[in-house]
Amino acid sequence: MTAGAATLVSNIEGPDPSDQANVALSAADADDRGGLSRPGKQMGTNVPAPSDQDENDADDKGDETSSSTDTGKPRSSGSSKPISSEETVPTTESLPQDSVEDEVVDLVNTERGKSGCDPLRVDPKLAHAAQDHSSDMAERDYFDHTTPEGLTFADRIVNAGYPTPGAENIAVGQQDAQQVMDGWMNSDGHRANILNCDLNTIGVGLEENGMYWTQDFGY
Repeated sequence: MTAGAATLVSNIEGPDPSDQANVALSAADADDRGGLSRPGKQMGTNVPAPSDQDENDADDKGDETSSSTDTGKPRSSGSSKPISSEETVPTTESLPQDSVEDEVVDLVNTERGKSGCDPLRVDPKLAHAAQDHSSDMAERDYFDHTTPEGLTFADRIVNAGYPTPGAENIAVGQQDAQQVMDGWMNSDGHRANILNCDLNTIGVGLEENGMYWTQDFGY
């Protein structure tokens, strides 16, 4: 791969969610179906929205953690108890900063809002699947939705504990959240995944060694 080059991959029709474990797409399949674009690469895969969803699925999607952190608030001027010398008042410098992954989620939800879609919620299992895939691609020097062992994006998401995978976008070489989102939004397949109003959860992973990006989406 040329140093500094950016790569993205485009939309491939995914499997029915009722048969997630039997997914198998080869790199040749992806190329035959318009999966590779130059210059740079983008890949996006998706599966249709499930028609039925059981209670376990709904419970799993509700099990999420907030990306914001409470830092404590200074006492109001009306309090009769003075602030002790041991207590600290938070300043702008001490407030937590959004991660690059959080920035991607914010940009995704901004674009979805423009199209009338509800914002996506971050799911820790999807985030785990996305980060693992970004790290694996960097470590083993490949760029694909399918691992060298043949695991597809749907397999990987289910293996991470999320039962209803929806889609995946990957990219490599982009240097920040805005750049990778610009690339995805300028690609029909990736844009379609981001603006799919049936999807409701997301996880984002970034491996800075090589700048491998993954967005995993769920129903």
